Amino acid sequence: MGTVSSPAPGRSALARKASALRWGTVVAGVVVWELICLGPLRNNDYLAPPSSVLTAGLPAVLQPDNLLALWQTTSRFLEAFVVVAIVGTILGLVLGRLHRQIFHGARDVVSVLYALPMVPFFPLFVLWLGLGTPSEVAFGVIHGIMPVILMVMTASARIDRNLVTSGQTMGASRMQRLSFIVLPAVVPEIIGALKIGAALSLLGVLLAELMISIDGVGQFIANQVTNHQAAKLDAMVIVVCVGVVVINSLLGLLERRASHWRS
Repeated sequence: MGTVSSPAPGRSALARKASALRWGTVVAGVVVWELICLGPLRNNDYLAPPSSVLTAGLPAVLQPDNLLALWQTTSRFLEAFVVVAIVGTILGLVLGRLHRQIFHGARDVVSVLYALPMVPFFPLFVLWLGLGTPSEVAFGVIHGIMPVILMVMTASARIDRNLVTSGQTMGASRMQRLSFIVLPAVVPEIIGALKIGAALSLLGVLLAELMISIDGVGQFIANQVTNHQAAKLDAMVIVVCVGVVVINSLLGLLERRASHWRS
């Protein structure tokens, strides 16, 4: 008779140790941060101790005007990320299934564009789209879409050609092969690419807001730097970082489930 396998006890213990190590590192970092700010960096203008961030900075960030700024940045990020996820994935799937020589040429072009620093090109976005949300969303898209295209097209090109040929033999159209053969085979890689695309899309939006300084989190950060409000600045940075961790964790969960489903 077969036996039902159960999770190895050592694996769960290892996971608990890894979690304890992560949280222990965070706590130790906060303690060191507090000690540094109360000692060598006492009364500095750019780094407040965690106690001040919690008691003075966080309540300021949670004021209605600043919550509105958070929502403005969040909505721009979501718009940029939706474009990155849809357009980047589609382009990656299509480019990955092209002729080998075309694929290599397209990959080199995307790699060069990915490596280019985009900040010097931001005035062009303002010139084309004007000040405000359109240029900021577009700047987020251009930051996040290149790694998604590059990673998805590479994963798509590695699919066993016998699978695609079998679908073609059974009369599947190109769109059907992409939708029902290629796409399911690269779902974990797509989600992994979207984790990077999400972080870079948010970075692009924040950079655009910092350079324009009209509204959003970028304007809030610029104002706090100008006014030397370290506690408020650090609090907003922490809130943004927490948001990034949440997004990354959700996408990581989807990636693990997709990998389990594929296996």
